[in-house]
Amino acid sequence: MKRNQFLLDAEILDVGPLRRTPAGIESVALRLKHLSEQDESGASRQAELTIDASAFGELAPQLGALAKGQKVAVKGFLTKRSHSSDIPVLIINEFRSI
Repeated sequence: MKRNQFLLDAEILDVGPLRRTPAGIESVALRLKHLSEQDESGASRQAELTIDASAFGELAPQLGALAKGQKVAVKGFLTKRSHSSDIPVLIINEFRSI
């Protein structure tokens, strides 16, 4: 399997402090909330989720500077939080304010 791409329009619920990984790479953790109407077998369905996300490198300070309540379109991939956890986290590779 190769495909793992996640696109989401979301509101920023929380932005953590800018940190560095043990390798010295800048990182930031965020919590995002999505709410929309989606089509499910011809019927309208409300889709709502809250997901933890992280960004690394040059994106980290850019996302870290955004305020709670700001809306963003993000692109990235899903992975587990750590080697010992199955909790998903969205790793953001691209974003823009919306």
